[in-house]
Amino acid sequence: MGPQSARGRPEALVVKLRRYRCRECRAILVVGPRGLVLGRLYGAGAIALAFAAYGHGASHRAARAQTSPSRVVGGSAAERWLTLVRWVEAARRGRLFGVTGLGDLDRRSVAKQVALVLAARGGHRLGEDLTRSAFEGAVIAA
Repeated sequence: MGPQSARGRPEALVVKLRRYRCRECRAILVVGPRGLVLGRLYGAGAIALAFAAYGHGASHRAARAQTSPSRVVGGSAAERWLTLVRWVEAARRGRLFGVTGLGDLDRRSVAKQVALVLAARGGHRLGEDLTRSAFEGAVIAA
């Protein structure tokens, strides 16, 4: 789920993954398109967009509107998007995008730092759009 580009509209897609089994060791390999995050409903680029928005001052609601295709939300989602909180906590523990050293930062600062690291991975240059670079870096990092 999420936008397919940094400026795209959020959308829900069905992605078919291919599974292969090694004939020798019997291990199973799952292959899918670039940008998928294991165990996450949203793609890496969508998560990066939410981090960039929230890290630079947007509310949970604004980050969700930019990222999620779902327009019907519960009452508590107006103040806090629980999915964003889970992503930030996973990033704080180093389990999302492999950014470490975030333990003492507040949630908004964690989101901002992860977005900056992803933008650097995406080849960000001064004067360019940070969200676009973060989106591209997340797709690379996934």
